[in-house]
This record gives sequence, structure tokens and C-alpha cells, in this order.
Amino acid sequence: MACWEGDRAVRTVIITGIPGVGKTTILKEVEALAREQNIKLTILNFGTVVGELYKKSNMNLHRDELRRQPIDVQKKMQLKAARILAKKVRNGIFLIDTHMFIRTKSGFWPGLPDSILSILKPSLLVLVEASPEEIVKRREGDSTRMRDEMTMYDVMSDLDWARASASSCANKSGVPVKIVLNEPGKQREAANEILQSINELGG
Repeated sequence: MACWEGDRAVRTVIITGIPGVGKTTILKEVEALAREQNIKLTILNFGTVVGELYKKSNMNLHRDELRRQPIDVQKKMQLKAARILAKKVRNGIFLIDTHMFIRTKSGFWPGLPDSILSILKPSLLVLVEASPEEIVKRREGDSTRMRDEMTMYDVMSDLDWARASASSCANKSGVPVKIVLNEPGKQREAANEILQSINELGG
């Protein structure tokens, strides 16, 4: 389902996945494939916008420190970021990189509650997955992040929670969910799956 602005389709695709699935790598491949196929698309990062809002509030935090802020503060920043991103969406295809949920001190907090879905108005939800073993390996090898230590059970729980959250979001927004497996060495195939799903939306 594509939203319409004037006589052109506006396709907003929300790309999610738990930390360590390789979402950033997949998005780079999607961008490269789109260039090769002369498909104009724009990638927007929800977390980057949130980080900029914190900086404007004189809170220069590492991106992995954002989820450790009080929930009421995070909610305000989440809404502000969604409104900023919605204004950036114009004619064409827009991919918004964000999280289906966030682990906070208070527990699992939805990254895409009704309030955010109603602002972003997605046409498609994409959930990137990987094997639990591969996720643990990627997390351990990423020295740029300040990740919490997690067991294999924690990772499997996160994968289950992400699917449950995606299902809930699909039912609320009335749009399809595309689950894409990011296997080692097959990032291009995964990116191609995403582009094909976007093309199937029409418009």
C-alpha cells in the first residue's frame, strides 16, 4: 500500500532488525543496487535524528547510551524524531532505518508504537534476521559499539520479540512485513529481495 502525494506514489519502507543482524551492511547493498538499476531512493536513520536532538539539548551521547535515558525523555525524542523524518519524506522511495523495539532499564520498549506508525505511515515493514550464532559473532567483533553482554538465549529471545512486534505493527498499520535473512556472503541477495518487495508495492 503506497501513500500518495499529488499524482506520485510515496513509498516509505521501515527497515528493522535486532543489533547484530547486519542491517547497516544490507542497507549499503540496497543503496548500491538501486544506483545500478537507476532507482531513486533515500535512506534515513531514526537513531541519527534522535542523537542530533539530544545534542541540541546539550546531551552529546554515544548512540548506545540513548536507550539508557529515562523512558519519558526517550518518548519525547522519539516523537520529535518521527515528525522530523515525516517532513523529509517527499515523492519517491524512502527507507527508514530503525528498531522494532529497544532494550531499556525498564524492559522492552516499542520502537514503533501506534503514535510513531501514524506519523511515518509506512507502505512496507522489512525485518532483517540472521542466525543467533552469526549475530553473537558480529556483536563480539564490533568494537565501535557499546553493546550489553548477551547470551545466546537473549539473542533468540530478541529475534522472537522482533517477529512478534513486526506482526503487531503489520496488523495496526495494515501493511505487509517482509522477513529477509542476512546470511554470510549473501548480502546482495538479501538487498535484492528488499528491492523486489518495494517494487511489488507499485506506484
